[in-house]
Amino acid sequence: MTKPKKNINWPKVSFILLTLNGGNGVKRCLTSLWKQSYPKKLIDVVVVDNGSTDESVYIAREFGARVFIHPEGNLYSNWVRGLHVVNGKFVFYLEQDIVLRGKNFIKNMIKPLLNDSRLIASFTKEHPKKDMNWTARFLSYHYSQCDPLLEFLFDKLENKIIERHDDYDVCKFDHKLQPACRMFYRIKYLKKTKNWRAKNYFDHDFVINCVNAGYPYFAYVSEPGYYHYHVTSLKHLMTKRVRNMNMHYFDNYDKGDYTILNIKDKKQVLKLILFFFYANLIIPATIRGIIRFLKYKDWVLLTEPIITVAVTDYLLLAFLKDERGRGYITRSVNTLFK
Repeated sequence: MTKPKKNINWPKVSFILLTLNGGNGVKRCLTSLWKQSYPKKLIDVVVVDNGSTDESVYIAREFGARVFIHPEGNLYSNWVRGLHVVNGKFVFYLEQDIVLRGKNFIKNMIKPLLNDSRLIASFTKEHPKKDMNWTARFLSYHYSQCDPLLEFLFDKLENKIIERHDDYDVCKFDHKLQPACRMFYRIKYLKKTKNWRAKNYFDHDFVINCVNAGYPYFAYVSEPGYYHYHVTSLKHLMTKRVRNMNMHYFDNYDKGDYTILNIKDKKQVLKLILFFFYANLIIPATIRGIIRFLKYKDWVLLTEPIITVAVTDYLLLAFLKDERGRGYITRSVNTLFK
């Protein structure tokens, strides 16, 4: 990637870091942030703590962060609280299990936004790292850490790219199932969207609300990326997927602006059914895993059939156990025969 020119008038940028009893992760995350080549006086760090009983708050303050403690909040409401106290022109959302790669992360992410006034945000890719749990490392070979089921349901990034530049690609997003990414948002434009009035943050809704407000252009910066220690085991991944299903599907279906699976859409329902058979046949996923292993030379990619069938069937089981889930399944079947 071309190095940013030294005479660029860099703007002030903000980072929101959500914390809860993750002292070691907080230290690792903020260390990677303060190693950046970006002018330190132009980096604003806001930490919103959910009521930690360890040293998370102390560590954050040692790094010079402005700390706000909201034990009554949650992951989504606290992000919005942080959003309204930042003082930068651009804002990026961190979690305590994220580590920035390289020293030019901020410069490389901000440069497209300075070059192109159409862009409301920039995003990058997640990278695998040897010290990750094998499940997190497997997920990190997808730029947005999608498991095979989500990767199948979401639209491909390549379908969104409309312009290619030396350092980044311009994407035009729409209402299809594109994977939502961790974005470096332009505050000026964000204030003109529904997101600024939201009480809770949901990354899918944030993207769609930008599109609805007339800001469909985003920059994909393939470098430098970051490491996301997202899960610590396969069980942890399955638990998170069910948690997200409960929070974003059962509790908020038809309430948000973005629906991962529209049970009124026959094509989407049929696509999901086909993936269920794909996952449980095992052999197709095994072949895909072998192909990816030969490409990247990492043994974790051979676990593709295990992760594919485990996540798919665990989610289906969770649907069947929940009365609301059984109702969605019934209505989905009815959609197929309409």
